[in-house]
Amino acid sequence: MNKERYLLSIKAENRPGLLHLVTGIIEKKLIAIQSVSAAPTDIHDIIMITIEVYITERDLMTLALKLENIIEVFAVEAIKYDKTLCLRAAYFKMEKLFLESPKVSVLQEHGAVIVNWYPDAFLLAKYGTDAAILNLYNQLDGPHLLGFSQTGLITDTLLIDNDESSVISRAA
Repeated sequence: MNKERYLLSIKAENRPGLLHLVTGIIEKKLIAIQSVSAAPTDIHDIIMITIEVYITERDLMTLALKLENIIEVFAVEAIKYDKTLCLRAAYFKMEKLFLESPKVSVLQEHGAVIVNWYPDAFLLAKYGTDAAILNLYNQLDGPHLLGFSQTGLITDTLLIDNDESSVISRAA
């Protein structure tokens, strides 16, 4: 079986150590985590954890069941990477001299925003798909690019699915 890129969206009650427990189960199965993000939701004490992994479909089903057995987890949704909207934020630390170069127009073309200034550098932010961020990275790559990092993926997933009204009753 071939490994494919999946996103796991986990809705859970927030508690200390939960993220460690979730990632521990994944790593115990010898599955490499490509990215992970966790954030609060608009429902009190409910967080959304998004984890990007390469995994076979068979191993994915086993993993999802294992994760759903965690008492604080309300739901685990597995989505193929190419079947959903996947976005991330990227940060580029640039030398200030870049602003004097002819390539400076790529900032506006790609919707990159300057979010911080340093004595000899500035920090750019770009929000978008992997392809959009890679495209901007390739255009900025060179002597003026001082650093690069990006966040874990965030996906377009429902907080409460139509048949998942039990999340609210279980959280109460």
